[in-house]
Amino acid sequence: MSGPSHSPYTASTLEAERRTRLRRLRTAGAAVLAAAVVATGVLGLTSGGDEAESERRPAAVRQAPDDIRETVEKAPDSPEGGRSLYLIEKIKTVGENVSSIGTWATEKVFAKGIGDYVQGFTHGDGSKQLYKLDFPAPLCAVTRHVSAAGWTAVAYPGQSPDPDEDTTTTVMSLPCDRLTVFDVDTGRKKWDVKLPGDGSAMSVNVTMTDGTVLVTWGQGSAAYDMTTGKRLWADTTPSACEDSGFAGGKGLIALQQCGDPGDPEFRVEKVDARTGKSKWTYKVATGVNGVYLISSEPTVIAVMAGDYAVTDLISLDDRGKARASIQPNRDHQVINCSETFNAVVETCSTIVVGEERLYITTDDDIVAYDLGSGKTVFKFDSIPGRRMYPLRMSGGELIAYRESGNLSPAAVVSLDPASRKETLLLLIGGSLDLVDVGDPTEDDIIYEHGRIYFATEALYGPSNKGEVGEETTVAIGYESVALSRR
Repeated sequence: MSGPSHSPYTASTLEAERRTRLRRLRTAGAAVLAAAVVATGVLGLTSGGDEAESERRPAAVRQAPDDIRETVEKAPDSPEGGRSLYLIEKIKTVGENVSSIGTWATEKVFAKGIGDYVQGFTHGDGSKQLYKLDFPAPLCAVTRHVSAAGWTAVAYPGQSPDPDEDTTTTVMSLPCDRLTVFDVDTGRKKWDVKLPGDGSAMSVNVTMTDGTVLVTWGQGSAAYDMTTGKRLWADTTPSACEDSGFAGGKGLIALQQCGDPGDPEFRVEKVDARTGKSKWTYKVATGVNGVYLISSEPTVIAVMAGDYAVTDLISLDDRGKARASIQPNRDHQVINCSETFNAVVETCSTIVVGEERLYITTDDDIVAYDLGSGKTVFKFDSIPGRRMYPLRMSGGELIAYRESGNLSPAAVVSLDPASRKETLLLLIGGSLDLVDVGDPTEDDIIYEHGRIYFATEALYGPSNKGEVGEETTVAIGYESVALSRR
């Protein structure tokens, strides 16, 4: 596999390290802003974004149900934010750690994976559980992608762990051999299939591109029609190169690892999702310890040359030729690719790629790099001491999250690369009642249809006998008060 990765079933080995650096998403009270705080926040957080500029934003493109959604956000009637979801869990068993991979949101529902089930909740104040989708054992792979119709995919073991044996040991030995697509809005499975070959709990990767769901498990890979579940192709033939994972979205690229595991050769392939045929192959330079897939289209990869930290971001053209290389400054830039528990190659969540540029946090600000030259072209200034993170593209604009500071609220903003203007979308918190709302380098953060959600990827039980367990905020959400009044 590319670099050091971890299964959801090895969470116990990471407990000590993650306890010291995982922010718990805690809140001590209501997060609704006072009118005075909102007014102050608007003045302090908005630069530009007038009505005429708003009208020039690209409209949402009509998509087929099985296309990967491309939501274009609009500024709400009011940026004042109120809490729309607060989900907590307590693990009581000493030493038990539960993976909590999978976080999705649609216009209607927020859904969260917790161990061996997915829960769906309504939005808004007093949100309620709509469904609970159970599985025989904890989910072993998920994708962040969601289709235009609200479908997503997960992989899971088809059998339950032995209740008479140690849970962690038993779960680790279960093959991750089933794949399902379910409707995030309803919790209903569209289809469910058994994967060919012997699934591995340690290396399964799931992703989606338009019309197709892809899964690889190291020794093989397969593709399925997103709507029907019909298998389109499978590759289970032993080879000198093994599939480390796919990256989906607008296109599909695959990472292959070849040769000696101690001195591997890495290749990146552009793949036709419906046939499995390679369109081009890019051979990564020798001496590399790992590769991550940042974006499928435009194609951008992250390379670890010489150690286990990202040293280069490389953009490729439509023929698989290197266009430009960016060397991140680790002391000043946020490179977050080595996430644990899920999707071993498609994990660089703090780097966002647009049609022409790559966006990355540098100190507090967001810097844009040209994909053709690799050079810095401009930056979006944040407020000193309040780091800003890119979340995703929204049409031609960039959605970003800015941390809170002192009594000032955190915020979600839309950044226009053409005009360099910033439009305020949502204010979060605004008082000392709001202790923390998550760390983009540790937790899932989703902004969808005017709402933001922060969610953890792991829950921990007590360390010693006699302890009752620590409450962990699994997910917390905020939305505009204008939305909550509808």
